[in-house]
Amino acid sequence: MGPRLLGLILIAAGALVLIVPFFIVVSTEPQKIGLVGGGALIIGLIMVSIYSGTLLDFDKRRYKEYQSIFWIKLGTWQELLPIERAELVIHSYRSKNTPNGISPTLVQDITIYKCVLIANGTKFLALDFAKEKDAVAALERIKRGLEI
Repeated sequence: MGPRLLGLILIAAGALVLIVPFFIVVSTEPQKIGLVGGGALIIGLIMVSIYSGTLLDFDKRRYKEYQSIFWIKLGTWQELLPIERAELVIHSYRSKNTPNGISPTLVQDITIYKCVLIANGTKFLALDFAKEKDAVAALERIKRGLEI
């Protein structure tokens, strides 16, 4: 969430820098305003568009763990081992930041829903979800796609 939030802040700041000269007289050269505002917009767009995930190709029995930038998924396809079973695992823990005397100590209970694929008796791949309904839907789709 941190980089995505920073990206949104940079987009807003860049837009503000580009819009302000239309309403207020400034002595800064237009090229500098364009570079600063445009640079913040571009860096913000890049940060907002970066994410990662896992793709499963059931037809060709392969998977890809990818990093995406500007919605282009970069990664290499790998062979999917014979999956014996898939199960839903609920993992709950308490998260807290380290107190440093400046920021407040935040404590929250977090629950992650994991679709775990088992191959050769061990965990082969785990897909994390924040919502139970998304994890259950993914698990059903995986079981249908892998015919298990």
